[in-house]
Amino acid sequence: MSDIDIEADRKILSELHTKLLVDENTDVDEELKYFVEDTILIPPNAPPVTGLNTIREAVKEMVKTDWDLGVPGRGVLKLEIAASGDLAYDIGRYKMVNKRPEGPVEERGYFVTLYKKIDGKWRFMGQMWNSIKPE
Repeated sequence: MSDIDIEADRKILSELHTKLLVDENTDVDEELKYFVEDTILIPPNAPPVTGLNTIREAVKEMVKTDWDLGVPGRGVLKLEIAASGDLAYDIGRYKMVNKRPEGPVEERGYFVTLYKKIDGKWRFMGQMWNSIKPE
């Protein structure tokens, strides 16, 4: 493995996290360019979603929802990069509001996201998240 620049990788991973999981991008195929072939999503109260074709359909449904992602109280709490420089994860919390016709519904919880560097580029491997009922 070549020289590892942890700070540069932290910046790239932070930007990738924002691009894929925070920005309200609806171009699903553009986002999937950053996913590994065997990506896995593990949503709360549902079975895992695996494989790019299945994930593509799931994400297309997700982007149809009118979410307000700009609410405070969310973000990455910890980002770790392996000493090998080719694996990383982040842990954080999310908080968003689903703007439903019958009124807004807040969802909040925690997530773990996995990344792998392949051919010198960071890729999204998967994410697991939970949902905590509002108090």
